[in-house]
Amino acid sequence: MRPSITIVIPEPYLPLDEYCRRTGTNKETAKNLIEYGKLPIKPKGKHKKALIEINMAALTVQALSECDISLNA
Repeated sequence: MRPSITIVIPEPYLPLDEYCRRTGTNKETAKNLIEYGKLPIKPKGKHKKALIEINMAALTVQALSECDISLNA
C-alpha cells in the first residue's frame, strides 16, 4: 500500500508584497520573474492595474512535479 500524503495550501494566492516579504525576494526581481513567466500569477482579466497576486497553488504543484512522485488531484 502506498502512503497517502495530504498537502494543504492555506493561501492559494498571496499579494506580491507579501510573497516578497515571506521569501526575501526583491520586488523588482519578482516582477521580472512574472514577466518572464517563471512566477505564476492570478489572471487579472480586463483590469490590467489590478493587484498582482502570486499563485501559490501553482508553485506548489510545480515543486511537487519536479520530485519523483505521482500526483492525484
